[in-house]
Amino acid sequence: MARLSDLVNVNINRDTIRIQGVDIPVIFTFESFPYVEEAYGKPYHIFEKDINRMLKKGAVTLGKNETRLMRALIYAMVKSGGTECTPHEIKNAIPLSDLPGIFEKTMGIFNNQNFQHSDMNKLKTEKKN
Repeated sequence: MARLSDLVNVNINRDTIRIQGVDIPVIFTFESFPYVEEAYGKPYHIFEKDINRMLKKGAVTLGKNETRLMRALIYAMVKSGGTECTPHEIKNAIPLSDLPGIFEKTMGIFNNQNFQHSDMNKLKTEKKN
């Protein structure tokens, strides 16, 4: 029997970011939503609304709210990518000067996903087998 990885790219949504010169695997999937909520401290739809509001401003400043949004997304992608960490570790591991570049890379991955809040709600209401 053929392996799926022999037929298609099974890492199509996977990428890496560099933290302190080390490549860290990242991915954004439905499984990332709880990690976003954990790091941001609010439901995913609030995070999404806040991040869209931040990006609509055009020039993003590195204030407390902006860095919190950035780190929440980065944390969710790092955890989903298979690296064990805490939001506190992400905060302390990424120098503020590196945060915009890392965030830009994670936003590219995030924007390539076509998740809607309604998709997340469907997942929560579907019966588990």
